[in-house]
Amino acid sequence: MNVRLDSERFRKVQTLRRRGVALSDVVREAIDDRFSALRSTSPVDVKAIVQRILEQYPDPSDLPPRDYDVHDRHTAREAILRKLRSARR
Repeated sequence: MNVRLDSERFRKVQTLRRRGVALSDVVREAIDDRFSALRSTSPVDVKAIVQRILEQYPDPSDLPPRDYDVHDRHTAREAILRKLRSARR
């Protein structure tokens, strides 16, 4: 592994070496700490996030129904592309 250091970090590395600290141990500990932090985060609850967004920003009551099935990705894609094409004109 090759790491580029700015002058301040390079100075710190030199101090650690003079005091007998093995830099490989420092790197291993940093990797383990960062990895543990990643694993300890709880998984994202996408459904709850979408539900909060829909509650905060509901569709207007006078919004006409869509002419495609929002759960069908192919028809949704076609409708979006159709809308984008008409918006460019």
